[in-house]
Amino acid sequence: MIVPIPYVHCGIGLLTALTSIPLILKKVPMNRVYGIRIRKACASQHNWYEINAYGGKLLFAFGIFLLAYGWFSLDFVPPPTSPWTPVFLVLPLLVLVPVLAMLNAFARRLPDQ
Repeated sequence: MIVPIPYVHCGIGLLTALTSIPLILKKVPMNRVYGIRIRKACASQHNWYEINAYGGKLLFAFGIFLLAYGWFSLDFVPPPTSPWTPVFLVLPLLVLVPVLAMLNAFARRLPDQ
């Protein structure tokens, strides 16, 4: 059974939005598995919580975007054999580029404690 691409987008968007909520609420202590894993975040507890809260907000917004993209694109999906199918699948991931740039810019403004 092949899962339609918009359902994949909706599922990943929902999962991303839900997993970002503990980050936004600053409920995730510093660890090696879950959270925004950049050098500046590991410099101090303060940086960890600030970067993860900001990154969680960005990931939540991306998750909602991906959920909406999947939902509203149900009528525009190319057939599975179309050469446009991979483009349709990967296109919304390009939104992660500015998300990561904004996260990096935010982290640069924090002290190097």
